[in-house]
Amino acid sequence: MMKIISSLCFRNPKEVYMALIKNKEVKRWLTFISNHYVPPSAKIFLIYPCSSLKPYHESRSYKILFNTLEKLGERRKHVHVLTISEPFGIVPEEFYGKKTKWHDWKNRWYDCPGLFEWWCRRYNQPYSKKYLEKSIDLLAYHVAKFFEKLKKESSCPKIVAFVRTYSSRLKIRDDHTHRRIIERAAKIANLDVEILPNKELVSRIVSARGRLAWDMYGVAHPLAQEYLLQYLKGVLDNERN
Repeated sequence: MMKIISSLCFRNPKEVYMALIKNKEVKRWLTFISNHYVPPSAKIFLIYPCSSLKPYHESRSYKILFNTLEKLGERRKHVHVLTISEPFGIVPEEFYGKKTKWHDWKNRWYDCPGLFEWWCRRYNQPYSKKYLEKSIDLLAYHVAKFFEKLKKESSCPKIVAFVRTYSSRLKIRDDHTHRRIIERAAKIANLDVEILPNKELVSRIVSARGRLAWDMYGVAHPLAQEYLLQYLKGVLDNERN
């Protein structure tokens, strides 16, 4: 059962930034991912957005994702899922629901909507673009350190981020934080990361199902998941050949 810890609740950009530089649990995890975590062998590292419901794997969006990945059959083992999170950066799938010496992902969960402008406006929280950018910069630094580990592998795997890339009006927003963190981290690490879905797919979902479908479901939408499945199959087929 999800247990949100008050010390891990961050409601506006300044709180998020202060957590990144001062919160012991957050800093311990970021240091672990940056300096000590050893990625498993995989052909594809799939970066997926964190969920509002936690643990991740009990949320609707992750149940949908894992159902999609099951359709790969035996090739599922070649895809390693990574959650992109504020304020924890990268959370690999082997830690979902697990207690470790770096963080208790079984009983200590967080709530961090503080980088989203719409949330701050709705709940009368101070929204600061200065601290938004500082938070994105710091998270990108830690994610870049992780990317650099993958880059050092003799056969660098495919890295794909399947996150909210555009709004339903097909605009890129400042608080599309996952996209911005990954883009900035990839640039720092000088590493190619495929960021999906593209504008054409978002446009197709909005045209077929309406703006609300994308706003509510995002990458968990059935059309997005079918696209992801075919994309992964294509990458794995090329690897086989």
